Amino acid sequence: MDTTNTKRFFDNPVIRTFLGLHNFLILASSTILTGILSYFLHHYRYRNTHLVYQEVIAVVTLFLYLFATFLPAFKFYRGYMLPLNLLLSYFWLTSLIFSSQDYAGNRCLYNSPPFVNRCRLKHTIQAFWIIGFSYLFLNAIMEALMWAGSRTNRLLHGGDIEKDRPLTTGNAVPASNGAGTTTTV
Repeated sequence: MDTTNTKRFFDNPVIRTFLGLHNFLILASSTILTGILSYFLHHYRYRNTHLVYQEVIAVVTLFLYLFATFLPAFKFYRGYMLPLNLLLSYFWLTSLIFSSQDYAGNRCLYNSPPFVNRCRLKHTIQAFWIIGFSYLFLNAIMEALMWAGSRTNRLLHGGDIEKDRPLTTGNAVPASNGAGTTTTV
């Protein structure tokens, strides 16, 4: 079985397109969250730790995913955002828990900021934390498979498939010994 020409699953342009689409949806969710949370912070004096934490996570994600949205389009990309996706998925899960504690049920009127009758916006915050976390979690799974696949392929083939050359550990230079065979010096 010739495995040198087999196409890996995550070299498929459709899979990379889905990964880029997930990154764009995370970017869109963080943009919407940044806007709504900034509105609350700007117009109301109440600033509890949940609101500030959620704003910081949304802004950091917005900044990082401005660049991450385009990474799957490059051929060299092999799932290097996996640690960041894992870290951000935990931060987004924490923000989702905070927003659920503050806004779920009949607690909307009394939390973050209190006595502000903006329950639709508060429920929108909760919905976009769910959307963003879902896609961050899916990205972590896809990038783990992409990274593991590239590592496995590199170990199986003993080289860099993308550059179509074997990996060398030393300065081996082929030289002819005159008898028609080559030796390494």
